Amino acid sequence: MWRWIIRAYVSLMVFLVLLFVSVVVFKEVAHLFTKAGSPWLSEWFAEHTLLTAFLAGLVAGQVPVGSRLTGEGWFRSKDGKSFEGFKLEELRRWTWLLLSPLFLIGVVVWWILQSQGAFSISALFAIYRDLLVRNCSNVWAQKYWFDDSCNIQMVFIAPWIASIGYSAAPILRKHGSLVLHGSRNSCEASGSLGKSPGNLDKKANL
Repeated sequence: MWRWIIRAYVSLMVFLVLLFVSVVVFKEVAHLFTKAGSPWLSEWFAEHTLLTAFLAGLVAGQVPVGSRLTGEGWFRSKDGKSFEGFKLEELRRWTWLLLSPLFLIGVVVWWILQSQGAFSISALFAIYRDLLVRNCSNVWAQKYWFDDSCNIQMVFIAPWIASIGYSAAPILRKHGSLVLHGSRNSCEASGSLGKSPGNLDKKANL
């Protein structure tokens, strides 16, 4: 039991560190675009908070967590293996599930602050409208820091959305590697056809 708790803790810490680095990279790239006279990227990030969180998680998930680069020797498992023994690459796909309580807490907090009554379809629509699709860029631009829905969206919902991207990253990486491998094989096949004996004989006759 304790081993699973430690694995989950380490996995979440690695996720948070990688997500922080990914967000910093996004902000720096947007800042460079703004200095170059193209503020559209910063505006897009501000208008699409949850989509930006998903992309940040997707980028963070491209970093392999089973290599020496990510901290071999920091932790020890019972079988004597170090960081590799936690199999964080396998646990990564369940990060969204580990952070699902955060999403539920956000919904409960919003429900209490909005003084919602009985559970209904209209309440579900309100959750979707206020927590998932609301554009908070004008709220942040006006520096109004006491908007309940936007604060809950940033603190509780955005990390959960980022964890979904982080969990889906291995699928994207695997698909991309398959596409790259297929294109490489096709290039090698076309190159070998170009160097076949028949083609060489034709060139010699010419």
